[in-house]
Amino acid sequence: MKNALLIASTRAHADPRAILRLQDTASFLLSRGWSVDLLVPRSSRLMAAAMPRAVRVLTVPRIPFMNDPPRRASLRRFATGVLMFLRGVALAARRGYTFLHGVDDGAIVARAIDRGTVRRIPYVVELLDPYCSQGTRAKGIRSAVARSLERSALRHAGAIVLPGEDVLGAFDGPIPKSRVSFIPDPHAELFPDTFTRAEFDAALDKLYAYLLR
Repeated sequence: MKNALLIASTRAHADPRAILRLQDTASFLLSRGWSVDLLVPRSSRLMAAAMPRAVRVLTVPRIPFMNDPPRRASLRRFATGVLMFLRGVALAARRGYTFLHGVDDGAIVARAIDRGTVRRIPYVVELLDPYCSQGTRAKGIRSAVARSLERSALRHAGAIVLPGEDVLGAFDGPIPKSRVSFIPDPHAELFPDTFTRAEFDAALDKLYAYLLR
């Protein structure tokens, strides 16, 4: 059985663009015969409506008195990421995933799961709103740690997805450009400079073929 684990950002349930992107990726994998699990902090009405029924949506316990995490690096995002990591390691041991696909700080979770399991699992890093981007850049130890973890996930990723070339300029140091694919959203009615759905699917075909070569 071909099993894939998509790992959402720690704030994906509150981000319509992230939900659409996960929907598109999950739909592609299902169309290619994959079994798809989606690990999210928690679900939402939009996420429940958007995800194909065949996708198994898995959540983590909600931390009491904790609101949705902010866009910047924070203790809330870190704590949620730790819970997702623990759930992900347990899932990987049972499900035997062929690969992981982490989005934004979900990519840091993917890197941690790969390190925390006996069998190494190739993973994709997809950064739509990276910590290092100009809009989220901030001083302080939390931001520095978040950017360091993000760079580590990038260095060890089997493949990297960015929405456009402009994101490359946000990174502090070099990233392995040979592993980078630029894949815009397939929603021309919502976002500028998009792919068609056929172009999006063709790009993912190449991405996963490269990852699992």
